[in-house]
Amino acid sequence: MIKSVLATRKINRDIPVPFYYQIVQIMREVIRDMDADPEFSEMLPSETELCTLFQTNRGTLRHAMDVLIHEGLIYRKKGRGTFIRRRRIELDLVHFCSTTDELLARGYEPSTSVLKITCLNPLLHIQKKLWLTETDQVWELYRLRLADGEPISLQCSYVPVALSPDLDKQDLTKSLFSMFRTEYQIELNNADQIIRARAVTPEEARLLQINAGDSVIEISRVSYDQNDEPVEYMDSLWRGDRYDMRVHLSRED
Repeated sequence: MIKSVLATRKINRDIPVPFYYQIVQIMREVIRDMDADPEFSEMLPSETELCTLFQTNRGTLRHAMDVLIHEGLIYRKKGRGTFIRRRRIELDLVHFCSTTDELLARGYEPSTSVLKITCLNPLLHIQKKLWLTETDQVWELYRLRLADGEPISLQCSYVPVALSPDLDKQDLTKSLFSMFRTEYQIELNNADQIIRARAVTPEEARLLQINAGDSVIEISRVSYDQNDEPVEYMDSLWRGDRYDMRVHLSRED
């Protein structure tokens, strides 16, 4: 079916827009349509078929495919072909919940790999965010979060040791939200966060299984308990090719 849909989308040779970019735009539109209709096939036609459909050469087509791969819209399987990545993960910026709950709500199987947990004196900006003194210590917890087995986020959390003295003995592959509630009677109630984009470092890229220099979404968040006191400071990185940020806006009269 996707082949018949692509056959209706033609490159406009009368406008000064590069052919590869027109192909990218066509593919973006088709992928959006596929997200709205689950009966579409996820596998793309072969390079030869696509060259025929778009009436272009292989070099132009591959340039377009590389752009779409970089955007996380398609992916290649060696020996099998090129496939559309059907679902991007949405992060709701106005709904405060755990990563585990967010993924479960969207139909993914969450998992976590604990990379490091250390007790230390925090940097000044973390100390200030958590209302700590110079002598107070925090747990630094570094975790890799996965959805259906695919790395999607790196999260580095800082939690005051005074609030969680045995945090290093807990099962840190589970939701911190739930652990705070059950083990420490702390209910995370609200948070402040700042969102920015930056390039990933080589080590971050290795862990997230993306290319060095790719763009990632960085979120710095302070979470507060039921008494509006800070409990956790977290810096998290989200793969730009797998994550969309979703916000519902309303007009105030």
